[in-house]
Amino acid sequence: MRPPTPFAPVPDRLGEPVALVEALRVGDPLGHASWPRTVPGEELGLWDGDVAAELPGLVAALPAGERMRCFAPHGLRLHTAGGGVRDIAFCFRCHAPPVLGPGGVRESPAFDGESAPAREPLRRLRAAEARSA
Repeated sequence: MRPPTPFAPVPDRLGEPVALVEALRVGDPLGHASWPRTVPGEELGLWDGDVAAELPGLVAALPAGERMRCFAPHGLRLHTAGGGVRDIAFCFRCHAPPVLGPGGVRESPAFDGESAPAREPLRRLRAAEARSA
């Protein structure tokens, strides 16, 4: 049985508040199985302060979903004040997000990319992408 919110542990695993978030246009999405320790890509924008602090909660609220196969992701790189980093590459169409953590730890929980909780992170990522174009 899938957990109802597969990303709920992500904020706790960071161990401290998020101070900075990089929004990414993911490069080489088809090579995701060989990504080393970070999600490769172009920075679309940086979020700090309250915006960065609330993003882990938005991620944690994403409900479980069925995995599909397209994988055309956006990425987030969450930085804590103490230097911890966790990368997530979300595909809101196929619901597949590799999560890369410290030491190259890899998780791939499926989420519902069409759910109400998914709309706000997707809106923010699309807005960052539009500003960078």
